Parts: sequence; structure tokens; C-alpha cells
Amino acid sequence: MVVSDDRQRRPRTPKGYKVAGKNTLQLREIAEQLIPLLQQQGCYNTSKGPDFLDAEFLLENLLFRAKFQLHVVEKEKFPETCAFCIPEEKLIVLRKDIYDSLEYDDPFARYTVVHEFAHIYLNHSITLHRNAVLGQHQWYEDSEWQANNLAAELLMPVAVIKKLGGKPLLIQDACGVSSAATNYRINNLQRTNVI
Repeated sequence: MVVSDDRQRRPRTPKGYKVAGKNTLQLREIAEQLIPLLQQQGCYNTSKGPDFLDAEFLLENLLFRAKFQLHVVEKEKFPETCAFCIPEEKLIVLRKDIYDSLEYDDPFARYTVVHEFAHIYLNHSITLHRNAVLGQHQWYEDSEWQANNLAAELLMPVAVIKKLGGKPLLIQDACGVSSAATNYRINNLQRTNVI
């Protein structure tokens, strides 16, 4: 689930539900295995360049072929939530303003779709953890933290960031991401000595 466009500060406790733990390195390994598969399906090699993940194609082709149903709803119906998915029901719900923004490759709309795809790929199912107390688990066990990290790995792969010398404007242009997302990603990778 993606909550709002203005997520500036990390909450004090995890905001998602408890899932099987995966750390940053495990999520990076998942992304590194997934990227070639997405490339084979045509999700990366677009007119925007080889490092640009086409979220609209991912949503309307790849997930459609996997029999996922897309429901687009008016913003008034979910003013605080941009999107959510229920993997076990093969359902994705997107707000209309987010869906419409995909046509213009809006970075937030693209991130939202890839974030929901991450939930699907990681098989996050709330039914598996019904009895868990919300927020009383570790960050690496948090569904939202995991989806955010996998989305970042897919939208801004480490190999691409290294290829572009860690230069924010080049990364933004090649990957079609916002300056805030780029800077956050670079800072995290520098902090952990990846770049």
C-alpha cells in the first residue's frame, strides 16, 4: 500500500504488517534475479532507455497476463491511499489520478505501481499474519519497508547507479525517478558502502 505523496520522515514504528523477514541484501538479490526476467518480458528495454522500468507496461501487460485484475477508483474513494493490492485475490487497486499519471511517466505514479508489484512478487499476504500486532515487529519484517526497498532496487538498480557514477541527475534521467528518491537511494547506498 502506498499512502501519500509527502512521505518525508520515517515513522517511529513499522507501518505495514508483519511478513517473513528479508533484509536489504536479500531484497537486492531478489531484484538482481528479477531484473533479467523483467527485461526479457519487455519491461525495461523501452524507448525511454534500457534502465527505465516501464511501470505502465508492467501493470497493463505483465500483471494482466498473470491474471491480476486492476480496479481504478476515484480519488475521493481513497483520499489517503494511492494504491493497494491483495496478492491472494490477484487484485490491484489504483487511484485514478495515479493511473492517469502513468501515461506521463510521473515518478510517483511509477513508484506506486512498482511498490505494489513488489508486494505481489514478495507474496505479502495479510491473511498469513492476522494475529500480529501492527507496528510491533522489526523493520526487516515489515511489508511496507520490504516493498519500498524492492521498488528502489528495481527502479534504480545498483549496477545502473554504479554505471552512471552515482550522479543524481544522470540517475534521475535514466531511471525516471524523482530527485528525492534518487538522493535517498544514493545516501543509503553510500551509508552501507555499496557505492
